[in-house]
Order: sequence, then C-alpha cells, then structure tokens
Amino acid sequence: MGQEPTGTARPPHPQEVRTMSTTTTHHRRPTNQGDHDVRNAWLSMLLLPVVFFGAFLVGEGLIGLLGYPVGDARPPLWAGVLATVPALAVFALPAVLSSWFAARASRRRRDRRGWVPAGILVALAVGFTVLNTVPMGQ
Repeated sequence: MGQEPTGTARPPHPQEVRTMSTTTTHHRRPTNQGDHDVRNAWLSMLLLPVVFFGAFLVGEGLIGLLGYPVGDARPPLWAGVLATVPALAVFALPAVLSSWFAARASRRRRDRRGWVPAGILVALAVGFTVLNTVPMGQ
C-alpha cells in the first residue's frame, strides 16, 4: 500500500503548490502628459493626405453643386469664394489640431517640441491658401 502505481504523479508539497491567475496585468510606464501631447501633434501630420483629398472634394463638389463646370472654366468670384473657403477650412484642420496639442504641451510641461509639427502644418496651410486664392483674383 505504501507504493505508488507507476505513471501517476504524486501531489506536490504545500510549498510547491502554484496558483494560476486568470487576470492579466499590464505594466505601463507612467506617461508624461507633455510627451503625449507632442506625440499627438506629430500624429496630426498623418491627416494631411486625408484633408488634401477632402478639401479637393469639398471645393470641386461645391462648384459643381452651384452649377458651374468643374476644371477648365472659371466660375464667378462669388462662387469661387463660396467653394474655396470651406475647402481651406478642411485643409487647415491638422494645423489647428497640431497647434492645439503644441500649446497644451507648452502650457502643461513647458515642452516646446510640439511646435515643430505645428509650424510645418501651419506653413503648409498658408501655402495651400495662397495657391488657391491668388489665381481667383486674377
């Protein structure tokens, strides 16, 4: 009776008993809110392709809805302004978003790194505005 049959495992000693948890823990390093805002300012640049095509669709779509041919023909100034202003607003969204995150990072942590992507996006928005409004006045 004192012998164990072969092929069976004997129970572990009480010190060897291991419990398995069904929960998982995530060890995340504490995030610095300034770093988070700077990262979001840079991530705002990823919106550029989307807003470029969105601004094109808004501008050309509004001209088409007003009944003027899209492309070669020159619509009246009022129609051009009516279609261009919303398109410029769509294109400026990433610059506004990035500037907001940059300002928040500067205010919270005195972290000025977020102004780099904000400056790039503001310069692109100004360039886009000039390219789309100067031909209208000619």
